[in-house]
Amino acid sequence: MAYVYLLDMNKFIEQRIAGARNALAESNGSSSEQQFIEGRTSALLDFQEYLMGNYIPKLPRRIRETYFNRDN
Repeated sequence: MAYVYLLDMNKFIEQRIAGARNALAESNGSSSEQQFIEGRTSALLDFQEYLMGNYIPKLPRRIRETYFNRDN
């Protein structure tokens, strides 16, 4: 159960990062709005880095290879 939660959370963070980057690209508003979106993106990237550094290595090898080495 915890594995599924961790994988779903990683997928959710990737979706939020993509949405924030799209919002930043489409934003032509004030500089404070752009700074807010940049800060949100930065926080999401920091959290994803934390998960990848601390929790993903603890997943069983098969799960890591299946979900995180798709391009190999």
